[in-house]
Order: sequence, then structure tokens, then C-alpha cells
Amino acid sequence: MPANEQERIKALNEYNILDTLPEKDFDDITRLASEICQTPISLVGIIDAHRQWFKSRQGIDASEISRNSAFCTHTINSPQDLLIVNDLSKDSRFKNNPLVTGHPKIRFYAGIPLFTPSGYAIGTLSVWDHEPRMLTDAQVKTLQSLASQVVTQLELRKTILQLDQQSAELKRAYADLENFSTIASHDLKSPLNNIISISHLLKDTYGSQLDNEGNEYIHYLNAAAFQLSDLVSGILSYSRSSQLLVTDKEQVSIPGLIGETIELINIPTHCTINYPKDESTIYTSRIALKQIFLNLLQNAIRHNDKPHIRIDILYKEQSTKFVFEIKDNGKGIPEADKEKVFNLFTILDKNDKAGTGIGLSVVKRLVEKLCGAIKVKSEVGEGATFLFSIGK
Repeated sequence: MPANEQERIKALNEYNILDTLPEKDFDDITRLASEICQTPISLVGIIDAHRQWFKSRQGIDASEISRNSAFCTHTINSPQDLLIVNDLSKDSRFKNNPLVTGHPKIRFYAGIPLFTPSGYAIGTLSVWDHEPRMLTDAQVKTLQSLASQVVTQLELRKTILQLDQQSAELKRAYADLENFSTIASHDLKSPLNNIISISHLLKDTYGSQLDNEGNEYIHYLNAAAFQLSDLVSGILSYSRSSQLLVTDKEQVSIPGLIGETIELINIPTHCTINYPKDESTIYTSRIALKQIFLNLLQNAIRHNDKPHIRIDILYKEQSTKFVFEIKDNGKGIPEADKEKVFNLFTILDKNDKAGTGIGLSVVKRLVEKLCGAIKVKSEVGEGATFLFSIGK
């Protein structure tokens, strides 16, 4: 029994390997071991507290044996990291072993410990034969190399399991966040809607009895409630953008989608939006692309100080993506702020009382989920151009 048995068992359990189904990568290793060493039996054996269980086996029907009978219990204690017994019947440790005295008799054994990166021997790669024999130096070195490959496979398998667990935990966390966002949005917006309704009622019922200052206070209260309501809606939109069904793709008419989006916006009378009407289609998520256009167009209108707002939308097809431009003649963005505009809750225009600093963050997240990228070109006073791509 190894001196560090308790720690060794703990290290073994981290692999979650015991009693799992056969796997081709391990079976390939034992098959190679038998062919190279010219032995009828080869095994990847994992040793737990009471048994040696075979993750892979060639030439033997048993899936496990008692630890008391296993040759490999000696191997994991071998100071040479290798145990070769040319004739088991002549070795005092094994001559009375039921595997040696039984039928069919095992006469030859060679085993290499399987060491974890932290130094615990959790099992062996071994070859057995029914006749006494010897291994060449080349066969021993190859067997040691194959044992290293077994450990590599165990580590790879462990990493994949950990990643799967982390992925499942992230999905649960996203689901919890989605539920929380929905509940929080409802619980916050309900009283906000009440405040908005009551402020309207106050103004309609008692406005004539209040002086200008009193009516101004009601106006401030109403505006603040609307702004907070928009902020709550924006936070909910941002949290949902990570769950938006970008995988639900279809053939989308680009001019048709832009037209649908424009109809959703309250376009000022002094605003003109130009875009090509030539039929072009892209295979993508309709709901995600519409959300991108909606946010960018609303942003272009809100941050425009010109007497006539002009927005030009251009797009072109490339070999692996579609590239879009949304150009406006608005205030423009200072060079130092071009990267900041995509940061969550960033409001660069201090006079923008309606902004929440969320819309462009949603756009960036959706564009990246559609295998694209976004950037902005701008000069102060000359407007801004948002360029983004969508992967095909």
C-alpha cells in the first residue's frame, strides 16, 4: 500500500474514469503495446482502494481483478518506475498468486506506472504472457512512451470533462441571469409606470392649481421616471442579447429588413434615410440583424444636431462576409472616444438625457456573435460612420 494512499485515491477520483465505457484512444494504445511487445495480453489498469479495473484490455475477458491479486499493486510502488518479472513462478512475491497458479497461467509481466502530473501513481500500462520471456531495450522504451500517452489521454479526458462542467454551469448562470433580469425588470418597471401615470394625473388634475415651479417639478419627476424606465429596458436588452437566437438563421432580404426597421422608428420629419433598394440576401439571424440596425439608426438620429438629418446605409458582399456602413451627418465623435462608445453604460454626450449607454454595447455583442466586427470612423462636426461585418 503506498504511503500516500489517501492522496492517491483523491487524485484518481478527479479523473472520473472508473467504470466508464471503452474508448478507442485507450484501446489503440493497448493494441500497440501487445503488438510491439509480442504479448497476448495488454492492459490499462486503474487501481482504486479495492481492485484493479481495466479501462482497456486485450486478450483477457475480466474487466477487473482484486487488488490483492494484482501484479500492478507492486508496480505503483516500484522505485524504478518499471516492474518486469521474466518468470512469475520463480518470484517469491508472485509464485503463489492465483493468476500464476490458476488457468490459464500467467508467467510474464511488465508494467509501467501511470503517474499524474502531481506525482501520484493511479494505475499501470502492463503486458502479460503465458510463457516466460524478456523484453528488449527498444520494447521497454516504447512501452514507457505508450504509458506517457495513456496519461496524456487521461489528462485530456479530464480537461474535456471540466470544460463540459464549466459550460453547463455557465448555461445555468445565464439562465439564472435571464430570469433575474426579467423579474427585476418587471418589479422595477411596474412602480416606474405608476410614477409616470401618477405624475400625468397630478398635472392633469392639479396643474392649474400649481405655479410654474410646481408644474416644473412634476415635469422633472416624469422625465426622470421615463429615463429610469429606459435604463431598465436597456439593461434587460443587454442581458438578453447574450441569449438571442443568432443560431436561428434564414435567408434575409437586406433592403426588406432595413425597411422593416425604419418603420419601427419614429423618424423626424427633417430626417432622410437612404439605402440601396437592389435585392440582396444574406443567410443570418433576422432578429439579431434587425436589432443591430435599430440601435445604430436610433443612435444616428439622437446624436444629430443638423437642421436636416441625413443617414446613408451601404452594404457590399465579400467572399466570407457582408460589410455594412451606416453614415450620418451628426455631431461626430472625438478620436479619443471612438473605442469608448462600445463600453457598457458609457454616455459621451453629457446633454443626452435620453441615452442609457447600452445600445452600442448590445450592437457590438450581437455583431461578434454573428462572427463579425464593428468599428467607427468619425470627425467632430462631420458625422460618424459605423462599419460592421456579418459572417456568411
